Amino acid sequence: MSDRRHEWISKRAYAIWEEQGRPDGRGDEHWRQALAERDALERTQASCDGREVLVKFRPKPQRSEAPCAGWFNRTASVG
Repeated sequence: MSDRRHEWISKRAYAIWEEQGRPDGRGDEHWRQALAERDALERTQASCDGREVLVKFRPKPQRSEAPCAGWFNRTASVG
């Protein structure tokens, strides 16, 4: 993680903590929220005239960890 990115996330997490009344024990939650906000900012950018937002990339859809039924073909030869 670059120093500038880390600094932005750190400052944003601190601001979230202050906005929520400085609660104890929620630092990880605030950090994750700041990280998600930074990721969203990095994925989008405004057009030159500011009228629209251009998406640089879209997150890939979540895939399950388990293999799909029928993923193994018993008739396939090896070698």
